[in-house]
Amino acid sequence: MDFFTHLVFGGLMYLLFLKEVTFEYVLLAMFFAILPDLDIFIMPLRKIFKSNYLEHRGGSHSYITGVIISFIISVVISVLTQRPFLFIWLIGIIFYGLHVSMDLLTTTKIPYLYPLSKKELSFYVEKAGSQFTMLNSVILIIVLISLYNASVTFFTFIAVINFYTFFYIMYYLIRIASKLLVSSKLNENQKYFPGVLPFYFIIYEYEIVGNEISLGLKKKSHFSKTDIIYKNQSALNSEEMTFFQKGMELCSENYYFAKWTLLPIFIRNDGKFSVRFFFLEPMMHRRAMNIQFDFDILTQQLIRIKRGYGRIQ
Repeated sequence: MDFFTHLVFGGLMYLLFLKEVTFEYVLLAMFFAILPDLDIFIMPLRKIFKSNYLEHRGGSHSYITGVIISFIISVVISVLTQRPFLFIWLIGIIFYGLHVSMDLLTTTKIPYLYPLSKKELSFYVEKAGSQFTMLNSVILIIVLISLYNASVTFFTFIAVINFYTFFYIMYYLIRIASKLLVSSKLNENQKYFPGVLPFYFIIYEYEIVGNEISLGLKKKSHFSKTDIIYKNQSALNSEEMTFFQKGMELCSENYYFAKWTLLPIFIRNDGKFSVRFFFLEPMMHRRAMNIQFDFDILTQQLIRIKRGYGRIQ
């Protein structure tokens, strides 16, 4: 989920549940709500310590990490400001945890219990880095700044905040309901992906029977007809199946690629057999990141790895 949505949602949830307790900690709550994404500043350390958990959305996106980091920061803030440590720590745990919970709704897996467990999870309710929520969050920030500069009445200011609070709560409830409703009707060879807008979604169909691989990618809506994005059935010989499996293994060795769902496309050309894997989680407007492995048929060696971004076809 994007930085602006975490910032805005953290502020809105504080105002919804804690404004009657005290208003003075709202900025601190918003800070804790974006804190896990500041892991981008420690990413260079992964080259020194050789740990995938120093990647973005790595070990920082964990409830356990949140308790520990919030404790350390709360001690410092309490000493410097003479504010109650336990209340600051409680705010830190809640809003750091809110960030982790929101990212669990996205399509990118996170190690939510690291370091107690390295298991990674995501619920595929919302697209990671959704343009829709980011746009609405930026609009809200601009509107609130404009209202503040215009010195509008307190009632108007609160009315706008309450409207957006209701909007975000309903938005995520619709997303969750859509995921649960559609997923309940899918079989084991189908997978649900959220669309850009809440009423749209993608269904990926993937099946291997013997040496035949059947693929299907459909854009659907609760209110419109199915739009076929991609459909193909390929028959591979034993040699080509070996190349395909090798490509799958290479993808699984990459921390990020191993998190994502692969749509393979096979290319036969001039003594080469290529497997191009599209990554479906970050797909936008029928275009997605991909990685292509080129194998020499004669020597059966991997001769090139090429990364790209393009239309799924």
